[in-house]
Amino acid sequence: MFEISSLTVSYGPNVVLRDVSIQVAAGEILALIGPNGAGKSTLIRAVSGVIKIESGEMSFNGQDLSELSPGERARILGVVPQARPLGGAFTVEQTVLLGRTAHMNWLGRARPEDQEAARWAMEKTGVEHLAQCRNAELSGGEQQRVLLARALAQQTPILLLDEPTNHLDLQHQINFLALVRDLALQGDLTVLMALHDLNQVSTYADRVALLVAGELVALGSPAEVLTEDYLHTAYQTQVKIISDLDGHPPVILPRIV
Repeated sequence: MFEISSLTVSYGPNVVLRDVSIQVAAGEILALIGPNGAGKSTLIRAVSGVIKIESGEMSFNGQDLSELSPGERARILGVVPQARPLGGAFTVEQTVLLGRTAHMNWLGRARPEDQEAARWAMEKTGVEHLAQCRNAELSGGEQQRVLLARALAQQTPILLLDEPTNHLDLQHQINFLALVRDLALQGDLTVLMALHDLNQVSTYADRVALLVAGELVALGSPAEVLTEDYLHTAYQTQVKIISDLDGHPPVILPRIV
């Protein structure tokens, strides 16, 4: 069980997250939603250790994550950050192998099992044909898939995803999220994922955490959180929820006034 308890994060005098508590089980996808500036990316960055927390605890199966070294944390947490340019001089294969750094010996040499993990991750994300290409030659969507491959190569029990479908076309968005869904179910992977697209949340998330101004406003199943009242309060926008679609997830549409 991955647990976040009473987490508070501040940037100087500004409290960005206030007393947030969330639990995510193995095999579960929990989606973080909320308007811009709600604290979604801050929460993921705090869990990954990129920024310091002011108070609270983060643990996995009873192990306090704050007590771990960067290498130990990298064996537990795989992170796909918001889209960013990759080092242009590196090949895709070299970039994905960086995900194995925490598993390598002190010489930093890739072992056969590291090479195999990288190949598996590239195949799963559909970038194996790009293995020898330089990152500078890739599109934004291809680079985003390489970031996922790098995280998958770590073979961690927890995956943190920050707006992972940005820069992906529709086909690759669907493939990407379906892959994450399958990995969670088949490998007992714990997934915490920040998303803007509420229909993707409705389709792929097991539970949803709604953040507004750094506070946890709602936590529950998509049906419990993706309601017209909650979404209007959070986004200050009127929406219409279409449900009862023969077992399909509800669809969120803008309400035309």
